[in-house]
Amino acid sequence: MIRNLYMTELRLADWPAAVVWYRDCLGLELERCDAEGQFALFRVGAGRVALKAGAPEPGSSLLVFQVDDLAAELRRLEAHGITPCGPVKTSPEGYTRAILVGPEGQRLALFAWSQKDHERQPR
Repeated sequence: MIRNLYMTELRLADWPAAVVWYRDCLGLELERCDAEGQFALFRVGAGRVALKAGAPEPGSSLLVFQVDDLAAELRRLEAHGITPCGPVKTSPEGYTRAILVGPEGQRLALFAWSQKDHERQPR
C-alpha cells in the first residue's frame, strides 16, 4: 500500500542555477546535495523535491506546494522577481491557488486552504 509521496524529481539543464532558485527563491530546505553527480534533494514538509541535471521537459509536471498565507508568500516571491503567470484563482473546494513558472519552465502551484476549509482537512 502506498502511504505517501516521497519525492518528485525534475531534470534541469542548468542544474546549479535551479538549485539556487529552489533554495533561495522558494526557500526550500536543502537536505542533500551531490555537486559531482548533479543531484539535489530538498525537504518540503513530509515530501521531497529532487533536482537532477538532464534534459528538461517543461510542462510535463506540476509541483504543488501548500502555504499558510498565499498572499504573503506571493509578496515574498515578488521580492525575488517571481510573479504568478496568471490571476490567483479561488476554487469551489475552498482554496486559492497561484501558478508560477520555475527557472526552466516547470509549472509550480502554491495553494492555501481557506480557514474554515483548512479546519476540515484530515491531518
